[in-house]
Amino acid sequence: MSDDERPDLYPVDDTIRLELEFLTALIWAPDPVTAAAVHAMIGTERSDGTGLPVDAALFLRPAHARVFANVVARVGDGAPVTPTLLAEGLTDPKARAGLREVLLEIGAPTGQGPLPGGADVPHLAIAVIDHWYRRGYTALLSRMALACEESPTDDLADRWAELTIHQQTAHRCRVEVRRRLTQV
Repeated sequence: MSDDERPDLYPVDDTIRLELEFLTALIWAPDPVTAAAVHAMIGTERSDGTGLPVDAALFLRPAHARVFANVVARVGDGAPVTPTLLAEGLTDPKARAGLREVLLEIGAPTGQGPLPGGADVPHLAIAVIDHWYRRGYTALLSRMALACEESPTDDLADRWAELTIHQQTAHRCRVEVRRRLTQV
């Protein structure tokens, strides 16, 4: 494994920037592209369960997770998604204040803006999914290390088996979500 593939070498700032770039591209994309990407990632009500759970720790920055949850809710309602509509949909003044900075950055990107037509949405979504997946392995190893310190020796195999089931579920989910994103 090369150094640039190691999960502990992903600087947090780079991951947060990726999250913001993805959200910006997702929100500025045409509504059919936004809906297709959300359905590829989360699934639909008729989903076969291979999408990410809506509450998956997909984003490091909580404000990004809240923006994404609002996008998912608008897509689920069949409503259009724009920076203005997202801001207007936040009726709680505290929520609006907490997301103001992120929504302003999405509404008027200071970096390279999203590509017209949403062409970069699936590629950025795949990168976000991959970062989430790698963080999951780090968490899995940390949980097993904790089990090694705190659990009775006789329980270690069961803990490993539980974590392996979780890892295999995450792997199947990632593979299916990536496959669907390549079709967006």
